[in-house]
Amino acid sequence: MSKSTVLIAYYTRTGNTEKMARAIARGVEAAGLTARVKEVEACTLDDLRAAGAIVIGSPTYFSNVAWPVKKLIDESIALYRGHELRGKVAGIFTSSGTARDAQDCLRMLELAWGLHHQMQVVKPGLVRVDGSPEDQTEREGQAYGEKIAQAIKQG
Repeated sequence: MSKSTVLIAYYTRTGNTEKMARAIARGVEAAGLTARVKEVEACTLDDLRAAGAIVIGSPTYFSNVAWPVKKLIDESIALYRGHELRGKVAGIFTSSGTARDAQDCLRMLELAWGLHHQMQVVKPGLVRVDGSPEDQTEREGQAYGEKIAQAIKQG
């Protein structure tokens, strides 16, 4: 992957988080960059290492990320030791039952990627709350993808 490739890794059970990932990818591509959408279970440390930017999405479970996302975060400690993700642009997103729980989930992702890995997290992260209209999810996802692309271009 090149510096202009954005890895969008997600976990989904009902399909909502995947829809968000694909909308973000459309925004990234509309801004002229390459998006690589991948289920988080298939994502490797080499994928994280090679990506120019990383966007991670999870449904919110009890104000936190889903286990497969947490597993990737835990495995990323191997990259933390060598500061291999430091300075890369990161995006975070969640699909949740409530806005409050969603903010807690985003905070967990921000701690992992922003605080610990010292990545440049594009804020605010993207939230989809149950019952949100599909066209709103699409619009907001594309806008967030464009915002991530802008952060990459600005360096």
